[in-house]
Amino acid sequence: MALKINKIVNGPIPDSFLADETKRLDSLKFDGQHLEVLDQLLLPHEFKYIPVNDVSDAFNVIRSMQVRGAPLIAVVGSLGLLLELNKSSELNFRAIREKIDYLISSRPTAVDLRNSVTGLIPILEVEGITDDVKLAKCREYLLNVYTAEKLQNRILVWNAYQELLSAFPGKEKFTVMTICNTGSLATVSWGTALGVIRALHSENRLNLAYVLETRPYNQGIRLTATELLHGQVPFKLITDSMAAWAMKNHQVDCVLVGADNVARNGDTANKIGTYMLAVLCKHHNINFYPVVPFTTINKNISSGEEIKIEERPASELLRVNGVLVGNSECPVWNPAFDVTPAHLITKILTDFGNWAPDALEEQIPK
Repeated sequence: MALKINKIVNGPIPDSFLADETKRLDSLKFDGQHLEVLDQLLLPHEFKYIPVNDVSDAFNVIRSMQVRGAPLIAVVGSLGLLLELNKSSELNFRAIREKIDYLISSRPTAVDLRNSVTGLIPILEVEGITDDVKLAKCREYLLNVYTAEKLQNRILVWNAYQELLSAFPGKEKFTVMTICNTGSLATVSWGTALGVIRALHSENRLNLAYVLETRPYNQGIRLTATELLHGQVPFKLITDSMAAWAMKNHQVDCVLVGADNVARNGDTANKIGTYMLAVLCKHHNINFYPVVPFTTINKNISSGEEIKIEERPASELLRVNGVLVGNSECPVWNPAFDVTPAHLITKILTDFGNWAPDALEEQIPK
């Protein structure tokens, strides 16, 4: 899948749009030779960057959820593989393919990672060029996963922002709701859904954002709240079970969410609880928007029924910050994601335009 396929809505994007980089947190540090990632399990109480030197390190920080968020997972996996290839002077196709499969297994629902690292395979299979040239092209490709994400994210956030202005003509300020964390801690830039909320605030178009705490990992209270406090964005934290009551009583204009996997028909997999929000939006006549980069579109599956849903350990539900809050023998079902059917989605907002779900497939390059 190509890394760049951009369509700017109502462009060009003004230089002033999200120009203040001090308003966002850095999910990683990369100087071309060394990679450090922010350990998100320690937030909000400690900001600590930990080194990632190879594929094994990348797998571990992704699997443990020290790093999370579909775009960021893809970048960290790609850079981990890049650093490992930088140590090698020989091309070993079998070994690289094993490392690709290993990385994908760290979070199997996150299609961005799969799309990014499997992009090496066509390079490896090209005939008529030397292994040295292939190795150089692989390194260039993996570095581009990192550099391209910033450009694509800026276009994504702009397109989504323009969609809201178009969908709500004359509206001065928006009240929105979101789940999980989809900001700079989930990307290497401003974020997806939370990036749009940041854009609304920077353009003085945000009234308030309702942030779901997002059990069981509490990404809303630990990560999204941290980002919004840092950026001085107006928000209120609510429990997941308060969403319906907030919609009924506080004039929520739209719900903005991220996604980890989008099928060709528009069915969308995201953090568990997202499907619940879509159903509530349908009842309350509220627009529901997944905000996703092109790399999240999974052209290999026709519907959400084919999306593999990762199930996490029971301990993650029974413990909070390592403290057991339930009986250790309590039976647990802990899916990390759910699938929102396309008919509950208003539009899917992307860096290649904004589309009704039934029009999405025809936009995907063959």
